[in-house]
Amino acid sequence: MSLIVSDASPVHYLILIHAVDVLPNLFSKVVIPEYIVSVELRNLKTPRTVQDWIRKLPSWVEVREPSHPESFGLQRGEEHAISLALELNAPVLLDEREARKVAEERGLVVVGLVGIIERAATNNLLDMKVAFAALQKTNFRISENLIDAAIRRHA
Repeated sequence: MSLIVSDASPVHYLILIHAVDVLPNLFSKVVIPEYIVSVELRNLKTPRTVQDWIRKLPSWVEVREPSHPESFGLQRGEEHAISLALELNAPVLLDEREARKVAEERGLVVVGLVGIIERAATNNLLDMKVAFAALQKTNFRISENLIDAAIRRHA
């Protein structure tokens, strides 16, 4: 197992679908940029369950500021996640298309929420169909085609 750097969105939605605990089974450590913790996940508009989780971070989460944050024309949290992944030579957990493209162009391994759900299901950590059904009840935008493709790959 290795560590992974995460943007806010994947963690946010894993918390909402009650699946965030798959992360320590897939990675030894999840590194989250300080900006994401202090600003994005503690925002008053963030659901209470996410705010509660962030106040009591589990031991497998490390909060860190990038030494040299780079500007990529993205949201600040995404930029810090990519910068940290570059510093740590680690994969990065991102969902936003443009952020994924920027990270891949810099040679990073990019994993998205769908990939985490697939890995977790492969390791019998969750039921993929249940996880996707829960995800669809949130405001996370995901197409039926993407869900169907993930389920077919898992079958």
